[in-house]
Amino acid sequence: MFVNSLKLCSPLKIVNGGFLAAGNNAAVGHGALRVGQNNYSKVKGSCCKEVAQTEGKKVEVWPRPDPPPPAWRAECPCEPQPPNYDPYKIKVPDIVVPPMPPSNAKPMLDCSLTRGPCSAKPAPSPPECPPPPPKPFPWIYVWTVAGFFGTMGVIYKLYLWKEQQERLGENKPIWRPRPRLKSPYHDRDLPACVQYLIVGAGAAGWAAYKAIMEHDKKAKVFFISKEDCLPYIRLPMSKQMWWNPDPPDIKSLNYLEDGKRRTMYLADCSKFMDPVKFYRTKTGPAVSVATGWCVMRVDADEHVVYVKTMCGEQPIYYERCLLAPGSKPKSLSVFKSAPKAVRQKVCALRTVRDLELAQRGVRRARHVVVLGGGCLGTELAWHLGRMNQLIERKPDEEPLQIVHVFKDKGIMAGVIPDYLGEWATEKIKCEGVTVMPKTQVYDAFETPDGRVQLTLSNGTSLVTDYVLVAVGAEPRMELAEPSFLEQDPVNGGFLVNTELEARTHLYVAGDAASVYSQWRDVRFRDEHYDTAERLGLIAGANMTGHWLACNLEPHYWLRLGDALQMEVVGEVGACLPTIALFKQCAPEEVPKKTETPAGDGEKPCYKKSEEYQNRYKRGIVFYLRDETVVGLVFWNMPPIDDRRDVATEILRARPSYKDINLLAELLGFAETQCVYKTHEQLKEPGPCIRNWREF
Repeated sequence: MFVNSLKLCSPLKIVNGGFLAAGNNAAVGHGALRVGQNNYSKVKGSCCKEVAQTEGKKVEVWPRPDPPPPAWRAECPCEPQPPNYDPYKIKVPDIVVPPMPPSNAKPMLDCSLTRGPCSAKPAPSPPECPPPPPKPFPWIYVWTVAGFFGTMGVIYKLYLWKEQQERLGENKPIWRPRPRLKSPYHDRDLPACVQYLIVGAGAAGWAAYKAIMEHDKKAKVFFISKEDCLPYIRLPMSKQMWWNPDPPDIKSLNYLEDGKRRTMYLADCSKFMDPVKFYRTKTGPAVSVATGWCVMRVDADEHVVYVKTMCGEQPIYYERCLLAPGSKPKSLSVFKSAPKAVRQKVCALRTVRDLELAQRGVRRARHVVVLGGGCLGTELAWHLGRMNQLIERKPDEEPLQIVHVFKDKGIMAGVIPDYLGEWATEKIKCEGVTVMPKTQVYDAFETPDGRVQLTLSNGTSLVTDYVLVAVGAEPRMELAEPSFLEQDPVNGGFLVNTELEARTHLYVAGDAASVYSQWRDVRFRDEHYDTAERLGLIAGANMTGHWLACNLEPHYWLRLGDALQMEVVGEVGACLPTIALFKQCAPEEVPKKTETPAGDGEKPCYKKSEEYQNRYKRGIVFYLRDETVVGLVFWNMPPIDDRRDVATEILRARPSYKDINLLAELLGFAETQCVYKTHEQLKEPGPCIRNWREF
């Protein structure tokens, strides 16, 4: 019966289901399974009716349409409306428009239709033309005249001012040293690699270049010079350059010697190629130079030279390199610590720039002091004294006063004996130079009038306008430490072997080379021009593969015109024992001795006598070491071309002091004359041409 009841409608099925759930769980489960299997679609129509969704509801159209407009009624408003009423509610300002003026359009229209007389007024006649404006005043003529006279007045005032300045002596042009220029200007123009690199363009560097070109015809040589000029010879800087009436011109550097115009430059500018063109040239011969550039260090292992630039260092690779840095002048500690005003009036002559400064300082001065009794100081003092006689000056201008100060009894005290130094000092006095031997400078300061006052060792002081310092030189060793090159602690300079090689393919020559001599078994370093030139020749030949040993003897000279000519070969020094031979030259007129009464003036100076001047006129000085002749000094001997080579061969034979007479005969001492003809006397007079106007 329960099963049949499950076939009722849905409400009954819900109730029966609940009742069955409360009665028997198993039967409910069985009944539920049966319910899940019935098909209600078949019995739907019998018990449930379908009801429409709109039944009993009002259906409206969606979307809703717009409502119809309200009906229009033609009714007037009962209330009075304000002026300018706008029924469409357009916002217009409440402005009362004034009435328009009466128009004449209708009368004109009527007049045109009837073609009768018009009531309109005729047009007024045009006004008369105004009179033309008056012509402007010609101010241009006034301004022209005023400008002309104003310009003339300014010119006249300048003329009067210039005359006044010249009258007062204040119109002196201010000279400033020329700026240091680099060539090439940019470091990118320097070559990246070169075949032969020469650092330094002095005597040794230029001699090495000539030796390289002689042995290697297709060589490419590149110079790097710290100075901002082309290679030049340094010898005339202390001699003939002081006799020029004008200051030295850096473009030519001309001077007069034996009546001929010469130049200090070793080569013309056209000989040197541009560095960029030099680098692009594949084969030589080619030569170029970079002036104004400084080498910082050398890497001998990698064959690289580092050049200082504005941004750091620029490497240059080389196959063979020669270092010829030269030497720099020494200075006294007194001047190093002096004020700037004093240092500007002190010059150590070494380069062309120093020569430019020194010449202008000496020409402006009235009093000059030369410090040093060596070769350079002696040549400067003698040639400055001769300059007083050669250069013309104004009639009211006083001659230049020159004082030569040195610490020994005579000049060249480190080379020759004292008696010869005192004798040579008299030659400097003959040129009008005041000599102060055995004197040193202890202090220097500026005077109130802008001059320099020197405190001397003899207790006096000396006021001067310019000071030339020539107290020696020392080698430039800035490259030694950063390049890891050996230095000579005794003689100074770079240690090199007999072939002038410091490292593989790295050579050193000139003043900075400490050379080992096989024949003498010693090291020596010389700071003179001829020795530096010969060392450069040997180094240049060795750079090309021609291995030559450097067994040279030091050689230099001192020439004071026709007054004194001293030539040195070998090892010399004031500490070595000497033997001197002098030619006995009898005076032509021996002055008679005159007795001077006591207290009636000074005694006649024997140094001014003819006998003293002829005592050491010509001779040879032999220097000994362990009874062996090691050096020679030719004192005023006549010049011979091969004297240096002959003296070198004699010294290599190691003669003793017992062979001095034989040596003197070999050196031509016996044939020496006391008096020789001058160059003017040796010149043969040319043919005398008469009536030359007929030709």
